[in-house]
Amino acid sequence: MRSVLVAALVVRMTAAGGAGAGVEVKGERAPAGESWEDVRKHFSALRNELSTLENEFRDAREKHRIEAERKQQESERERRGQP
Repeated sequence: MRSVLVAALVVRMTAAGGAGAGVEVKGERAPAGESWEDVRKHFSALRNELSTLENEFRDAREKHRIEAERKQQESERERRGQP
């Protein structure tokens, strides 16, 4: 599960230009995270994104569990001949 979340995080960061994106400084490409403040901001954004993805995954798993229970109950009712 964690590897899927990290992969999704990398995709989102890359799409947003955050992962490996450099900063233009006087026509030269400077590495991303020029200062510790930038690095701190990137890690904070990553933590927030990971938290969001974990919550989305947890909600989807719970929804799937509830749907499976509902289908199981319907199946049991049909097997017993109850509408």
